[in-house]
Formats: sequence, structure tokens, C-alpha cells
Amino acid sequence: MDLATAKNIVHRYRWIMFAVLTVAYFFVYFHRMSLNAVGGEMITDIGSGSKELLSSVYFWTYALMQIPSGILADRFGPRKATTVFLAIAAIGSFITCFADSFAALAVGKVMIAAGMAVVYIPLMKIISVWFGKGDFPQLNGIVIAVGNVGALAAAGPLYALSEAVGWRDVFLILGGVTVALAILCLAFIRDHPSDAGAVGIEEIRRMETGEVDEDRTDGSAPAMAGLSAVLGSGRVFWTMAIAYFLIYGTIMVFQGTTSIQYFHSDVYSFAMAAWFVTMIGVGKIVSTMLIGRLASRGVLRSKKKVMMTGTLLYAAVWGIIWLMAGKADDPWFWMSVCTMFGFFGGFMTLSFSQVKEWFPISIAGTAMSMMNVSLFLGSAVLTAVAGIVLHSVYTLENYSTLWCLMFASSVLAFLLVCLSKERKDGDRMIVPEE
Repeated sequence: MDLATAKNIVHRYRWIMFAVLTVAYFFVYFHRMSLNAVGGEMITDIGSGSKELLSSVYFWTYALMQIPSGILADRFGPRKATTVFLAIAAIGSFITCFADSFAALAVGKVMIAAGMAVVYIPLMKIISVWFGKGDFPQLNGIVIAVGNVGALAAAGPLYALSEAVGWRDVFLILGGVTVALAILCLAFIRDHPSDAGAVGIEEIRRMETGEVDEDRTDGSAPAMAGLSAVLGSGRVFWTMAIAYFLIYGTIMVFQGTTSIQYFHSDVYSFAMAAWFVTMIGVGKIVSTMLIGRLASRGVLRSKKKVMMTGTLLYAAVWGIIWLMAGKADDPWFWMSVCTMFGFFGGFMTLSFSQVKEWFPISIAGTAMSMMNVSLFLGSAVLTAVAGIVLHSVYTLENYSTLWCLMFASSVLAFLLVCLSKERKDGDRMIVPEE
């Protein structure tokens, strides 16, 4: 195959696949954040259970699915994985729509979480296989930004939609959309350029430059060997994993579970509280897009130093939330705080790029899935802690205690980022043993 034909096939397919899976990721975030806006109405309608427990069920399921997600993406390919699990998420949406008990709601949420858990890692695998290495930070930034647009939609706009049609019809619509996405994945996703009649990007690079890339896009490794390589990498993986466990957990406690109730129970309307949360998403969109673009262009010479700066300032924002609880009622003050919360919380997305650079493409899905495990374990654990601290008693004292715990967690995350290990020129990749 000549160079021009190979490049044309690869370029055409990869952007279609990227678009389909990125749209799917929009709905990953939409589902993830939806309980903050409609969870209270769901629980009131059903008459049992709690929003915090339902949120924790979602995050535990999502976290537990991350290792299978990586193995599925590496061993069976993104096409099969996304098609099957988006179909499962669609069924979960329909179950949620027609639920008449808290148990049925929980089953629906488990199925949605399990299905939506197998979107991000296959998407990262597609980016790793179909795009150049230098494209990863920017494309990951775009994906996270689109996800946060989904988070925005799950705040004020979702509240408005739920008011107009009811929460049950919201999940009926989501089920139909998810079925359509599963069909699109089956029709358009291809695991490797060879499945579309082309050659791998490393072969295209060889034809263009004569350079031979040892890290092949069609490589494979035993699942356990990949897991062992990632888990045995010491500071390469564990400092980043635990730091993001804490950062993402604290983000989900505030953005995804408690903030609307906190602001609404104080002095603001429910709609105003929802728009405060919307500004968190705006901040994250700006930071992930900006940082991803700068990293892909080589402007950021050290991902670690950028994450250190962002995490330190994120901890400072948590300090403000804690110290100013009940002491500030200016809506513009909280608009600014929520925007900064999202902006500086977005810096940790660079951790995926920092960790990925240490491992070959053959275990890219496994490495990214293990990072995702830490994120959603953090969400599950810390939202459960939030439920224990608040105990359905939404007093200023309880919130202040919770905010203090979140501040301490973010400070610990900053210290772990300082201890992390960034790959430098000349450092060898960590390759799984056969």
C-alpha cells in the first residue's frame, strides 16, 4: 500500500471513531453527575433510600469495572467492548425509568455504571493506536473537556429538562440515545488500521521518515503480565493513582453529590445552586483544553510541575470553601470559587499522560484502566464518607467537618504529586514480562 492511501484511510477513520466515542463520553459524565440535579426528586418519588447511597453504588460499580475495561480493550478490542457495554447501559437507563423501588433504581444505576465504565479506556486505546504519541495529551484534554460539557448539561440544563418532562422521561430519552451510540460503535469502530485495510501508524511513520518504532500498535501482552507491570512500577503508578484517588474523590463529593444541596439549604434557590455547579464544569473545560493543547505542543516541559502547581492551588480553593462556609453569601464570590475549583481540579488530567508514557501501547488500556480504578474508588469511598458525615442532617457544622476532611485530602494529594516520577529522555519503558 502506498503512503498516500494509507494516510487517507487512517485519517478518515480515526476522526469518525474519535467523534463517536467522544459523544459517548459526554453521556458518561452526564450520567455520573445527574444525581446531583435529579437524585433528590428520584428518592422523593420512590419514597426510600438516599441520594448519597445511590451515588456511592454508581461509583463503586464504575470503579470495579475499570480493570475489566482495560483487559477488554487490550484483548478483545474497543469495538466489541463499547458496543456490548453501551447496550448494557441502555438497558440500565430503561430500568431506571420504570423503577418503582430503591432496589430497582440501584439495579439500573449498576447497569448504567457498568456500561458507561467501558467507554473511556477503549477511547484511550483508539487514540493510542490510531494517533501519534504527541497527540495524546491534547486529545485526552478534548475528551475530558467534552465530558465536562456533559457535567454542565447535568446541572442547570438537566434540572430544567427534568422540571419540564420529569426524571423518568429523562432516563427514557437517555436509553434511546445510548442504544443509538451502541449501533454507531458497531458500525464505525475499528480496533486497528489493518481492520480498515490500512497499515499501523508506526508503518506510516517508517515510510515517511525511515524511523523504526519498536512500540507497535498491533502488539499484545498477557493480561496478568500487563497488570503486574503497572502495579509493580512503584512511584511511576502509585503516587499518581493515590493522588488522583483523593483529587477526584473530593471533586465528586462537591461537584457530583453535595454542592447543590449545600448551597440550596443555605440562602440560594435550587436553580442558582445548580448554576454554581455549572461553573465547576466551565473551569474544568477551560483547564483541560488549555493544558492538553500546551502539553501536545511541547510547551509544558514538566507535567509533574504543572500538576504540583494545580494541585496546590486546588487545595487552597478547598481551604477557602472550608473557612468561608456560612460566612459568605455573595453569589459572585461562590461563582468565582466554583470556577477556580473546576479549573485547578482539571490539572490532574495530565497524570494519565505521565503514567502512559512509561508503558507500551500493548498495555495502554490496562495502564489507563488502573488509573481509572483509583479515580472511581476515590469517588466511591469519599462520597460514602460524605454520606456518613452528613448522615442526612444538612447542618452547617456537618458541612464544615466534611469540607475540612476534603481540604486535608487535597493537601495529601499535593504531597503525593511531589513524590511522583516523570519519564525523562533516555528512561526505558516498563515492558511486561512474557
